[in-house]
Amino acid sequence: MNRAEVATLLGAASAVDPKVPHPDPDVLTMWVGILDDVPADVAGAAVRAHYRHNDETVMPADIVEYWRTIRRDAAEREHNAQLRARAIERPPNLRAIRDGIARVAAALAITRGVDPEYAEAEVEARRAYLAVACTWCKARPGSPCTGPGGKPLTKQPAHDARLADALASTR
Repeated sequence: MNRAEVATLLGAASAVDPKVPHPDPDVLTMWVGILDDVPADVAGAAVRAHYRHNDETVMPADIVEYWRTIRRDAAEREHNAQLRARAIERPPNLRAIRDGIARVAAALAITRGVDPEYAEAEVEARRAYLAVACTWCKARPGSPCTGPGGKPLTKQPAHDARLADALASTR
C-alpha cells in the first residue's frame, strides 16, 4: 500500500472507530512501512472483517495477519490442486503394491520360521476371500467376516460360505 491508500484506509476506519489514529505524517510512515506488501483491497476487507467481529481498534498486525491467512489458504488450495492433478496423471500401480505386500509377508514369515511359499499362499487366499462379499454375515468385499455382536472371527479366517464363494470365483 502507498501513503494515499493508507490515508484512505485510516480515514474509513476512523469513521467506525474514533480511536483510530489520525493520518499524520509519522503515523502514515509507520503504517505504510508495515503494510507495504498488502494490497489495498485486501486491507479494506481486513478492516471490515475486523470490525465485524471485534470492538478493539484495528492495528496493522491485524491487517497483515489477514493477508497472511489469505495467501496461506490460496497456497494450500493450489498445492492440493497440484496433488489431485498428479494423482490423476499417475494412478497407483496396484500390482507393485501387491508385490510389495507379498514380499513383506514373505520376510515376516522367514523371521517367524514359516515357509515363505506357505505365507505367500496364505496372503493370496486372504486376498481371494476378501474380494467377495460374505453371504453369511453380509460383510462387504474388503471387510472381514464378523460373528455374533459384530466382533471379528477368531477361530477361522472367514465363514465357510465366503470361502466357498471365493474358491468358485477363482476357478
